Amino acid sequence: MADDHLQIDAALRRLAFYRLEPDAALVDRDAAKAEAAATGFALPDDYAWFCSAHGAGAFGEHAMLPLPPECPLGPELRVDILYAIGAAEDWNPLALAVDTYLDRLPPGLLPIGTDPGGNLLLLGSQGRAGVYAWDHEHRELAGGELDRRIANLRSAGVDTQQLDLDQVLLLWEQTFPARVANPSGYGNLYRIAGSFADACAALYVGG
Repeated sequence: MADDHLQIDAALRRLAFYRLEPDAALVDRDAAKAEAAATGFALPDDYAWFCSAHGAGAFGEHAMLPLPPECPLGPELRVDILYAIGAAEDWNPLALAVDTYLDRLPPGLLPIGTDPGGNLLLLGSQGRAGVYAWDHEHRELAGGELDRRIANLRSAGVDTQQLDLDQVLLLWEQTFPARVANPSGYGNLYRIAGSFADACAALYVGG
């Protein structure tokens, strides 16, 4: 665990990380875990420690993460902000999960960061451990694929008119899991690292 802390600290120093709420008190690590558990999310220890030691913040340098080969998002993701439990609602992953991203993200994933264009960095736990990139533009859709998926759902008796794009696609993936080609099980979800500490260690300064 000490090595995880060192990896996180080294990455944040390398990329000139700074707090968005420098005068606000940081959450206790156990309290962060308890808050997450109350929403049904088992918070990994390395990220709980980050919340308690650093809090929500941004980067003075261009903080980049490599993406899997042939990812539609490109070869890398620029991380603009890291969210933290205990921060104000706009930067608190628990608040964002039950407000902005309710029913839009795959289950068992927590938004812990964003790039300048609105793509997300997601943290998993338990059966879906690791860190993932989430493409909010759904670049996996091409050649009328969205219309086909809507038609599939309507054929299954689903009223899609009251759903936004993310909800439609998430419901389609959950209804027809065998048709999802992406190894993550979700068309716009791409695994980056096995843990939050590993993701931090992979960060590098981009141009």
